[in-house]
Amino acid sequence: MTEDGAQQCLENRRMPLSFELKRMNNLISRYVHSGLVNGGFDEITIMHGWILGFLYDCRDRNIYQRDLETRFGIAKSTVTNIIKLMERKGYVTRAEDASDARLKQLRLTKLGEETHLETIRVIEELNKSMEEGIADDEKEIFFSILDKIRKNMEGSKEEAKND
Repeated sequence: MTEDGAQQCLENRRMPLSFELKRMNNLISRYVHSGLVNGGFDEITIMHGWILGFLYDCRDRNIYQRDLETRFGIAKSTVTNIIKLMERKGYVTRAEDASDARLKQLRLTKLGEETHLETIRVIEELNKSMEEGIADDEKEIFFSILDKIRKNMEGSKEEAKND
């Protein structure tokens, strides 16, 4: 099959939502990564950026590893590895909690704060570009659909636990 034939075949077939969401995730990841690299942030992954933003937004609260696990829906081992790397790069520190020495509070360093603020500018420009031509009511519908998909999946997880 020629490249044009393959493209035409792909265009004529509706793929499942899960496939399209994964495809969009890949496209957005590459788009944001490219924008960050072009902005001079080649060592920052998208997840690092999200974590920097979360810690920055919650800097007046005690934040722990489990908060990141819950917020971003990622496994404990994944968060551990990310935090270790971010700590080595100088973006975050871990400190014992005053009331429970087993818990480690996560804090942004000065470098982490500066990096967050600089990357936000780049990401806001990228988001603006991605959302060009999409009306606010269309965004609301999109978010409503995403919420329904998330609830459907969470309901399926609960059913699987009970089986």
